[in-house]
Amino acid sequence: MKLETQDYVISIKGNISTISDFESIKQSLEEIRSRHDKIILKIFDSLVINSSLIGYLVKIVNQDGVIINLFAGNDILYELLDDLGLAKTLNLQKI
Repeated sequence: MKLETQDYVISIKGNISTISDFESIKQSLEEIRSRHDKIILKIFDSLVINSSLIGYLVKIVNQDGVIINLFAGNDILYELLDDLGLAKTLNLQKI
């Protein structure tokens, strides 16, 4: 996984598959959240994201009031998040 941050945008290329990947993404989200209440998360290639990341994203939206705009580049990931009922919560869009 390759993670890049710029201002309030996080771009992720490659598969999100390990706990280490989740920890890296969470750290980036926390750093941006300390300065912004809106975060754009672009996941270009990954087919899935782990449940820890889903739970963390829902928490910062519902409890902390952060606005997440999640852009999914993979149709399978998009459909998974939509099927979980997270399209509205995460402002889900296709890249």
